[in-house]
Amino acid sequence: MKPALPKKLMRSLPTLTEVVDAPPPPPRPVATQAPALDEEALIERVLQRLDLSLDAHVQKVVTDALQDQMKELAPRIRQRVDNAVRKAVTQAVAAEVKTPGSPPA
Repeated sequence: MKPALPKKLMRSLPTLTEVVDAPPPPPRPVATQAPALDEEALIERVLQRLDLSLDAHVQKVVTDALQDQMKELAPRIRQRVDNAVRKAVTQAVAAEVKTPGSPPA
């Protein structure tokens, strides 16, 4: 058994005399398609803007990269062409000296 509360304390405690219904909670906002459409429209607009500026930017970057590569590649190409021409001339001169007046093979 629980011990009895003193009468003085019993008088100071509030007592429930009627039942009060709590108000229902406010309804939660329902997700609609409108924000999704706005989001899709925003994405579409951003992609259109990117398409125009991105093409120009990528073209410039690729052009710069190709020019850098050509600067490095040009001396090697010249060297290989020079070697090929020297080899061909040397072989032609050697063949001519070996058999003067004969047609090239």
